[in-house]
Amino acid sequence: MNNPTHPSLTRSGLSLLVAIGLSTHLALAQDAPAIRVVNCDQKVQSHKRGVGENHLSAEDFRALAPGVSWYYNWHFKTDDTPPSDAPMEFIPMAWGDREESLTGLQAYLQSATKKPRVVLAINEPNLKGQAFITPEKTAILYKKIQAIADQYQLQAVGPNMSLGSGTNDSIKAMDPIENKEITYTFMVPFLKAFFFYLQDTKVPALSVHTYGSIGELKWAVDLLHKQFNCPIWVTEFAEWKAGSPNDARDFLIQATDFLERTPYVQGYAWFKERADNNPKISLLEKEPGKLSELGEAYVNLPTHDADVYYRIPGKLPAGNYTVIDQADVMANSHNNLMVSSSAAGATADYNLQVDSAGAYKLALTVFGTGKVEILEKDQVLGSIDSTGSEVQTVATTVTLPDGPQTLRLRFSANGLIVSALDFTKP
Repeated sequence: MNNPTHPSLTRSGLSLLVAIGLSTHLALAQDAPAIRVVNCDQKVQSHKRGVGENHLSAEDFRALAPGVSWYYNWHFKTDDTPPSDAPMEFIPMAWGDREESLTGLQAYLQSATKKPRVVLAINEPNLKGQAFITPEKTAILYKKIQAIADQYQLQAVGPNMSLGSGTNDSIKAMDPIENKEITYTFMVPFLKAFFFYLQDTKVPALSVHTYGSIGELKWAVDLLHKQFNCPIWVTEFAEWKAGSPNDARDFLIQATDFLERTPYVQGYAWFKERADNNPKISLLEKEPGKLSELGEAYVNLPTHDADVYYRIPGKLPAGNYTVIDQADVMANSHNNLMVSSSAAGATADYNLQVDSAGAYKLALTVFGTGKVEILEKDQVLGSIDSTGSEVQTVATTVTLPDGPQTLRLRFSANGLIVSALDFTKP
């Protein structure tokens, strides 16, 4: 997509690192990367999280910047510049097979005072109304874009694929693998032909656009990664046909959390800042700088960056985990994430900064029946029992050394839910 009035409804049913507020940078060792230490209730800007936009005002940037680090506009340059107190990065795109896309990208990169992290290459070559070029032409164009990016030691992410579309909206070409004419109604055969024509040119990351359910998004991202063994960007996503604003919010929360915690996803961008023809997916209200309920969720959702450590004492939302296994998330009415086990043995890891070694009271807000153990490097430090019929707060005492460390919660049963971890000095 390249404008707010193009929802790609013909998809054939397929429909940096900046912490806002005070943060402390420490080194785990002389040669180890720096870590970010933040308070338990502090917002942290996600390095991955972006937005597709047609216009953002200074007030809009200030509203989004606490959680969103980058933006793009399907073009190689922008007139929308964030104010100094709202750091967000513009990422340019060479949209399609137009000479101005190449010369414009070259001119922008040459004049930019700060180079972007990547360049986005080619918008939906498989979809009518977008770049709409064959796999062979896509490969030729990609090589030209990468050659420009190489001059500035940048990578070209792309092509940015439509997941799929109906026959009348899909590009046709002689397929070099099947050796017959194909209508590319699905992205995978198109990309296989694209890689055939690329020969030895390497693609650092691919991108996909998806507008269906959370199941579709997870399936598409996983499929693309497994098929082509490379990192993934999701440069457009939303549930276009969400039944209600609450449904749209639930999708955004589940999708954003999945993209945040998936290691091979390098970046993602919600579609879009304002969508007049589908207000259910708008992050901003018409008033400059006013977040919608959806926008509030998008900005406030936690990052799962491994370098972020939460200082205790403090009350840490359970959604501020680093890694979860055999567990998922759900949100309460305040957009706070809760962790729910989906099997016995499920785990959730939390990065902590302990300034003062010693005993800490750890109170877990829990629901469900079973035991939650607290571990550090496979050593059980304590446990609590939950009786299940109501939300309850159950406490134990754990002894912690000083410095950065990771605690693990291990769940004994399916359906145990934790909403908060409250660390206090006894």
